[in-house]
Amino acid sequence: MSDLTPYAPQPLGPRNPPPAATGYSPQEPEEEMIDLRELLAVLRRHLVLVLGIAAACLAVTAFIVLRQAPQYRATAVLRLKDEMRAMTGGISTADAMEAMVIGKTVDPILSQIQVLRSRGVAEEVVERTGVRLVSSTPDFSVGSLEEIRIAEPTTTDTLRLIFEEARVRVRGQRGEVVATYGDPVLLSGVQFTVPQRPETDEAELEVLTRAEGIERFLENLNAIIREGTDVIDVSYTATDPRWAQRIANTAVEVFQAQSARTSQQQARRRREFLEEQLAQTDSALTLAQVALTNFQQREGVASSQEKLAAQQVGLMNLDMRREELTADRQVLGSLLAALSDGESSGGRLGSLVASPEIAENPVIAGLFNQLVRLEAERDSLTSGAWSKAETNPDVQRVRLMIGSIRDRLIDAVSSHVQTLDARIAALDDLKARNLAELQSLPVSGAEEVRLLQRVEAIGKVADQLREEYQRARIAEAVEAGQVEIIDLAVAPTEPIGSGRPLKLALGLILGLMLGSGAAFLKEHLNTAIQRREELESVLRVPGLAVIPQFAGSTSSGPRLWLPAGLLGGNGGSDGHGSRNGKGPDGEVGEYRNGAAGLRELVTVTDFRNPGSEAYRTLRTNLIFSQAIQSIRKLVVTSSAPAEGKTTTAANLAVTFAQQGMRVLLIDCDLRKARLHNVFGIPREPGLTHLVLGFAQMEEVIRPTQVENLHVLPAGALPPNPSELLGGPRMREVVEQLGEGFDLILMDTPPLLAAADASVLGRLADGVILVIRAGHTDRGAAQQALQQLRTVGARVLGAVLNDPDAKVPSYGGYYYYSYGGKG
Repeated sequence: MSDLTPYAPQPLGPRNPPPAATGYSPQEPEEEMIDLRELLAVLRRHLVLVLGIAAACLAVTAFIVLRQAPQYRATAVLRLKDEMRAMTGGISTADAMEAMVIGKTVDPILSQIQVLRSRGVAEEVVERTGVRLVSSTPDFSVGSLEEIRIAEPTTTDTLRLIFEEARVRVRGQRGEVVATYGDPVLLSGVQFTVPQRPETDEAELEVLTRAEGIERFLENLNAIIREGTDVIDVSYTATDPRWAQRIANTAVEVFQAQSARTSQQQARRRREFLEEQLAQTDSALTLAQVALTNFQQREGVASSQEKLAAQQVGLMNLDMRREELTADRQVLGSLLAALSDGESSGGRLGSLVASPEIAENPVIAGLFNQLVRLEAERDSLTSGAWSKAETNPDVQRVRLMIGSIRDRLIDAVSSHVQTLDARIAALDDLKARNLAELQSLPVSGAEEVRLLQRVEAIGKVADQLREEYQRARIAEAVEAGQVEIIDLAVAPTEPIGSGRPLKLALGLILGLMLGSGAAFLKEHLNTAIQRREELESVLRVPGLAVIPQFAGSTSSGPRLWLPAGLLGGNGGSDGHGSRNGKGPDGEVGEYRNGAAGLRELVTVTDFRNPGSEAYRTLRTNLIFSQAIQSIRKLVVTSSAPAEGKTTTAANLAVTFAQQGMRVLLIDCDLRKARLHNVFGIPREPGLTHLVLGFAQMEEVIRPTQVENLHVLPAGALPPNPSELLGGPRMREVVEQLGEGFDLILMDTPPLLAAADASVLGRLADGVILVIRAGHTDRGAAQQALQQLRTVGARVLGAVLNDPDAKVPSYGGYYYYSYGGKG
């Protein structure tokens, strides 16, 4: 007889229990590390979930991609240049002045692109085209319509177009109209013309609001600068190539027209300012000439220039310079007064800032341009259909910024005025010194010189103003801006790339990611024990063996031919699908490989199967366990039903019998007995009859054709199984049975289903707990183990049953296969 030594029980719960007599001490992992094999095992266990989610994402992506209509992109080409400057002979316009001020820090081409995408351009394009009409019919495009006009205000509406043979019928929320092809249709503020009957019978158009139309236009408009040039490609994307062409061309034409209008407005303001200044200068020149004539007539002096040539030149230059500074001082004073009075940037204030004297000042010109933009923004916020109240935060913010810029502009003008005053004072000092040199000259000569100098100075200023005035008139007459259309858009013939393969690939990748995430989430939420490491770390008991999947095995190894009567007196009448045949010696017997009960005895039917090897490993671990006391009575149980305890008990009993030990397998699961079905023997008489004294041992113990293995079935179901198994008579029976066998294996009910296993655990020398991988909950296993320890049962270890292939194998095999390739 071989001695079996038990595993000493350890208290459940502490992280680091003291080492027991068995020497088993589960090691805590020093550091948690990601195991790639474990990650792959998780994906393998939930492969159906991962593939299902990936397929669903791919299907949704394919559905969306395939329903998308092809997109066409029409492109027009623009060039940005100062065409007005070229046509007026290099005259510096206000735009050129502004470019000199801000061109050092701002890219003018990018600024023009922002103007192209501005709300003003977008509104005009939307009004001139049918961007606000959206077709809900795939076979009909808005580009098939002509002369589209949408009045304001127009609420959101849906128009249904029914195309008949000679006319079109349009239905909307406000009624229905009928028109022949080529005639305009007007309904709900929407006007358009259907030139001819399209291929489809019906179409549906949605009328967007102006804001929605502008947003739709800007969303599909794109402008790209050609590197190293002032050329811009303006493109528009739509589902209809003709529609894309029409809107792209309309956009560049509106942009060009707006640029021309802006340039003309600036030229007109400059012309008006010069016209006003020229009138004032001519008036001053006339007065100076009259004063000179009157002086000469009164004094009778023809000319004193020859006498005072040197003094005249010097004084004339000083006077001219002083007049220029005085004129600048007057303009700045007028500007300062206008700013102090709170005048708007238009009108007289705009004309003053457009003067050459002020335009040459980059600080004042820059601040004025900012003031103009802010006042334009304020006007756009406080006027129009979407005007905002004065208390609106945006309006208040713009007003604050206008006040700040106006204050800065006043400070800049005041500083410039002070500078001019200082320069005029210096010229006055110099002139006073020159006049002191002329004191020796006749008073009449000095007066004549002064009057002549004044006439010449004012005349030069007047000549300059006339020249600038003529140029301003020419610039105003030129109907051109900074935008030149190089090429208009043509209708594209090929759609742009839809990126369908890339989108499908991204959909598949997203599906795999979501599926993997769902797999890991499901794994994380699953509290069942799935690996041997979890079994040992959670329960703190040795993992005696891992039983792999073996049901329905197709192993080509030899099968055990079972003679007739192997399974007891009822032969093949148990209904498990046995068939008759002859053995090697001609004896009539039965092949039971197809029987449900026999398939559980893998140690009998296929001893080369990895499952058979696993049970032999379990037997070996029990035989060579390091304990202080031999085992002759062993209980096999589980925490819950359907975890494989009966199969484990039956195969373990077979392996011990094959080792040469006399083994008795007792079915102590009186409620749901199964061993009689596994071995094909009658259930009665059995253990119940023996304990109650209704039968003798010889009557209830059934031999099997497995040498040294006997089975004691459960017998009849008693009304009180727990009291029967826990009574003194049961202890006496177990002791008597132990005298005739080397090992007694008891198959008991699940621990959490009944107290029978706990009662029998006290009678046995050791208990084996069967855990089903991926099925047994950790809390249930811990509760079952605690229940055994509470009654003082000795737990030898746990067996991880893996009928569903939850435990990853190493190299594709659980155990070495006989006759394989290794």
